[in-house]
Amino acid sequence: MDDIEPFKFGQSEPQAPVVLSGMDRIGERMTRRIRAVLEPMVGAKPQVSCEAVSVFSYSNWCLFVPDFVSLTVYRLHPLKGATLLRIDADMVSALVDCVYGGTGARAPFNRKEFTPTEDRLLARFTGTLIEKLVESWAETHAVDATLVNRETNINYINVAGPDEQVVVQRFEVSLGRNDVWPIEFIYPLTALRGVEQLMGAKVHDELKISDPAWRERLGRQINHVRFPARSVLARPSMSLSQLMQLEPGDVIPVQISRSLPLIVGDRVFAHGTIGEKEGRAAFMIEKLAEGNEG
Repeated sequence: MDDIEPFKFGQSEPQAPVVLSGMDRIGERMTRRIRAVLEPMVGAKPQVSCEAVSVFSYSNWCLFVPDFVSLTVYRLHPLKGATLLRIDADMVSALVDCVYGGTGARAPFNRKEFTPTEDRLLARFTGTLIEKLVESWAETHAVDATLVNRETNINYINVAGPDEQVVVQRFEVSLGRNDVWPIEFIYPLTALRGVEQLMGAKVHDELKISDPAWRERLGRQINHVRFPARSVLARPSMSLSQLMQLEPGDVIPVQISRSLPLIVGDRVFAHGTIGEKEGRAAFMIEKLAEGNEG
């Protein structure tokens, strides 16, 4: 019986160690940032802890979401799919109470909508959290966050299929009392698969592959770089005495080669001929220089 291992219900397959270890490091950074965001709001040092990242089927995760809850959907470009931020309604109420001088004690939340004050605080709080999440990701993979929508009912949110696996990053928050609230970030597992190798690196400088988002941006910028291109029709040779005797109206005989070089910068890029197209002088490339094929 020594080989029996505990089973975590709702976890649909063995966890992917590379992806999840990278997410745990992001969680460690995020823990400090959440604490820094909450401290001026509650007027005290809150307790924030990060749980080990878990993988669930989306339908199983939804079973544990309250009927009324703050759900904010973001796109973290260039990750695929959507990222969901969950904050419970009673935590929002407690934060408002703290901001206005209260103790932040847990109170039954029987309403089905937030007050205007709660909405304003919630918008500011979630916006700040996502900014801190982008900062926490930056050391692993650069992302840009875009707000998609806000909801209070999980039935109106669709960030993954029922059987699709999601990665749940959960933080436990206490505002100085015995009450503890969760803050959760939910990612489709497929979104993280695309950056799995990046997630496995401990230090960004140690990455064995380049950042695909950075390469894409660099490629777009390089496509707009301009280079001077020119061709040389002839190279007549003259002695110094002939040069000194030149006057306006003198004609220098030249012989134009059939194959002329196309020079980009200081390098011969191709060879071709001079002609005419639509009433303008034109250069027709006949052969690329060696090393420029393809």
